[in-house]
Amino acid sequence: MNPTNPRRGTFTKVVIDTGPLFTILTLNYVRQTHPTEEKRLSILERADIKHDVLRSPSRQHDCLLLFESIPTVLTTSHVIGEIQGRQKKIKAHDRELHGADLRSFWLHTMDLLRRKNLDERLLCLLEMHARDDSREAVCSIGPTDTGLIELARLEGCSILTDDERTLAKRAWELGIDCQLMKNLID
Repeated sequence: MNPTNPRRGTFTKVVIDTGPLFTILTLNYVRQTHPTEEKRLSILERADIKHDVLRSPSRQHDCLLLFESIPTVLTTSHVIGEIQGRQKKIKAHDRELHGADLRSFWLHTMDLLRRKNLDERLLCLLEMHARDDSREAVCSIGPTDTGLIELARLEGCSILTDDERTLAKRAWELGIDCQLMKNLID
């Protein structure tokens, strides 16, 4: 698939990468908790979201609608681990997500992912080691991106990412449909 011609709204199953998933979880958290405007802006700025979603409430809404429109969302356990790392960055810089706020973030996250019926898969490093192409990919792009590509290949579906330089580039080289979130919400 041509990466510049996204199929907005036509996904039936998607493997989601850390960036888009964290964006969605952060927007969902802010939507559900109704923080003060100052706190909302602070959280969104510290989330380090890679596209202009933060600047426009309509883009934020479109981002959440895109996620909600996908019938089947899959990811790997590696991605869930990376979400924890991203959430900690907000906490470290902003001190907004601690105590009750941190608990609220994870409760809203788990509730959204439960409602969405997220299919989280464990793709073991040693399983990836067993295949020559996966083993080499782990060495060049890492286990998280390799796992996402493997899952998309196994499921015959698209990948949704913000990572054009590494994940998308490798997926496109392998003939796997990979869509950039920024293209889908523009």
